[in-house]
Amino acid sequence: MGYECTALQDFRNYPGISESWELVKTGVVVIREQLYRLELWHSFSNPDIAFYVSVYVQQDGVWKKMSEPIFPIGLDANQTMSSAMAFLSEKLAA
Repeated sequence: MGYECTALQDFRNYPGISESWELVKTGVVVIREQLYRLELWHSFSNPDIAFYVSVYVQQDGVWKKMSEPIFPIGLDANQTMSSAMAFLSEKLAA
């Protein structure tokens, strides 16, 4: 049985689509009673930025992208998520 690509991996087969990203994992951390949502994204179109993490903060019940975006990038999913968590921890918990 052969390996089958997903539609996102085959994005080049769709005219006009130049990039393809997949949401791999989401997580929530709490620092000083403030909720932060981390989204780990994987790029099928850019091997130099295989993974990145976007960070959102919950304000008045609504998730908003952090005003100071950090967007850690990396080639390993776990390491990229770890970098985002370390940044938040150092910046906000100190």
